[in-house]
Amino acid sequence: MEIIKRLLVLFLMLCVIVSMASCGRKNDEVNGSNNDISNIESEIEEQKYDVSSMDFSFTDREKDVTYNTSSAVKIKFSDNTVSITGNGASAEKTKVTLSEESTYVISGKTADGMIIVDTDENSKIQIVFDNVEITNKTGPAIYIKEADKVFITLKQNSVNSLTDGDSYAYADGETNVDGTVFSKADLAFNGTGTLKITANNKHAIVSKDDLVITGGIYEIKSAGVCLNGKDCIKIADGQFTLNAGSDGLRSDNEEDENRGYIYISGGKFDITSGNDGIQAQTVLNIEDGEFNIKTGGGSANASTNGNGNVNENWGFGGNDFGGRPSGNRPGFRPMSYTQSVTTSESAKGIKSGGDIIISGGTFNIDSADDSVHSNGTADIQNGNFDIKSGDDGIHADTALKIGGGGINVQKSYEGIESSDIVVTGGNIYVIASDDGMNAAGGNDGSSLNGRPGMNGFSKSSGRIVISGGYILIDASGDGVDSNGSINVAGGTTVVYGPTNSGNGSLDYDGSASITGGVFIALGSSGMAQGFTSAENQGVISAQISTQNGGTLALCDKNGKAIVFVTPKKQYSHIVISCEGVQSGNEYTVVVGGKAQNTDENGFAQSVDIDGGSTILEINMKSNMYGSSGGMGMGGRF
Repeated sequence: MEIIKRLLVLFLMLCVIVSMASCGRKNDEVNGSNNDISNIESEIEEQKYDVSSMDFSFTDREKDVTYNTSSAVKIKFSDNTVSITGNGASAEKTKVTLSEESTYVISGKTADGMIIVDTDENSKIQIVFDNVEITNKTGPAIYIKEADKVFITLKQNSVNSLTDGDSYAYADGETNVDGTVFSKADLAFNGTGTLKITANNKHAIVSKDDLVITGGIYEIKSAGVCLNGKDCIKIADGQFTLNAGSDGLRSDNEEDENRGYIYISGGKFDITSGNDGIQAQTVLNIEDGEFNIKTGGGSANASTNGNGNVNENWGFGGNDFGGRPSGNRPGFRPMSYTQSVTTSESAKGIKSGGDIIISGGTFNIDSADDSVHSNGTADIQNGNFDIKSGDDGIHADTALKIGGGGINVQKSYEGIESSDIVVTGGNIYVIASDDGMNAAGGNDGSSLNGRPGMNGFSKSSGRIVISGGYILIDASGDGVDSNGSINVAGGTTVVYGPTNSGNGSLDYDGSASITGGVFIALGSSGMAQGFTSAENQGVISAQISTQNGGTLALCDKNGKAIVFVTPKKQYSHIVISCEGVQSGNEYTVVVGGKAQNTDENGFAQSVDIDGGSTILEINMKSNMYGSSGGMGMGGRF
């Protein structure tokens, strides 16, 4: 019996040692991830696709709209006949074949015609549309069977129209011809004229290689995709009114990790789509442009009903590209990467199976699913966004970096979501029916209800780093939520969190540290947390009497408001940290006062206030102040 007791004691001691060692490793991992922001950013960079082999440029020829009228071959459709002036083209009734490298000027109208480009693989063809109208009742209006590259120039002031039938009798061996304009070669559009396309069968413009557009006015209605470039889509300029049964723009090369990208440096886009507005298989790179995008009927047709439950009428969602697990080398597509953009439907605004890079542009997105979605990393350094989302406002599976611009998420289930989130700049406004900013997935409820678009993140990972910018969050769920760690080193963050006791304005599973900036979080007290550590400035975390909006100020001993906010809803817990909060000083929390010179959100620093009632007096004896249980590990009260 004595031996058994000794063995039991030894066993318990070993369990304690193992447990302590395990806890020590976990804390080291969490703290280490918080202490070096540059290391986190370096890790994010390592996860990105390698874009060195992707061509984000335009050639002079792609932009050149000039041509020699005297030497060009002239083709004119008229009723049931075609007239051809020059060499290189032939006609069989109203079906015209271009067989030599040349410039072809096409005009006139046909109710049942077609243009076929069939030259050698080294030939470059220029086709000039000069008020041409082609309808093909049984196939594509334009079929580029073989060439090196075809340039279609829209003549100035011309209005051109292409229409196909709702079913194709035309076939070419094993080639699946499925576009009103269908090209097996590189295809480029330029000019200043107008091109109208009605795609009744499936897609409007399809290139099995590159699709490049440097100018023109495009009015396209398509049963399927409006613009599809398998290897890439590159757009420098143009005006686009796109009405798509499926996707507005799509590049879908799954075989080559250096292809399947979309690059946009300018243009105006008005996109209404049943599925995604813009989607790339590997990388979506936007430098400029104006985008008005509505997908899947808009945010009114959300994937959830506002309570976190699945909308039974919802037909999209899921992890659309199969995901790209973390830890892979840049640009590497794992064997599990099997889903394609063509086999998994969703109704996202802009989407990439790899990375999203945005350095400019204006975006007005109303989407039934995520408004901005990356299955890899998303890097937003500039641009202005007005977002209404039926699911996430901005989502990235692996990492999200925001360095500038203006982001206004007016409606969302979760506002900003990724495994890692790094904010270094920008003006960010978020309204969310669940979490405002979430690292590593949705809240506990959303992970159970199987909502479309939800991703299976690890429950112990996730990092949020804020070192700059102006962030205002109004969240019904958690305000700023990380399944791992939170580090605040700068910027201004104001959170108006939940009114229910099941969530908190600040929430994390690991640790939360602050070394700089302004951080204010107001919300319910049931699941409230504060910071676990503070350097350079103090943290006040306190439960207070329930307040129904109004104003709140943290004042110094002279009555001057160090910070002043204007919450719009009820709260009973506060977390406040800024440079003006220091150990050894005394402060008061005042509600109901008035201040001058607040910004448009009712926020101000270092201002005088009139009136108000003091609800809390604070004596900062250290950098950490907590009431109703004090600041424990995790700061949960």
